[in-house]
Amino acid sequence: MGENSPYQLEKNQFILAKTAERVGLPISKIPELPSLAARIEGKSSLARLGLLVHFTAPTVHPGFEGTLTLEIINLGPVPILLHDGVPIAQLIVEEVTGIPIPNPSQFQGQSSPEGVL
Repeated sequence: MGENSPYQLEKNQFILAKTAERVGLPISKIPELPSLAARIEGKSSLARLGLLVHFTAPTVHPGFEGTLTLEIINLGPVPILLHDGVPIAQLIVEEVTGIPIPNPSQFQGQSSPEGVL
């Protein structure tokens, strides 16, 4: 998908896509300072068209670093055009108190939607 060529997501079509941005949520080693976790949520304006973005396991745990994989499906009645740079999801960052136990994900440092390094 290029800047001038949107991706046409057909109705009932499912795809995996990665975010353009990389996310890093370090674990704080100091109990008084919180670590950060996050949740990926779709945009409601697009959900009203039938576009679901990241509808399972939305949690990004402390210690994760890499691009995020988005599970995208069009449940609407017509195709949806996806353009580069148009926000389809949002990251909600949350504080985690205490010191989380590191739990490296199989997707740590991924560079493709399938989780390949």
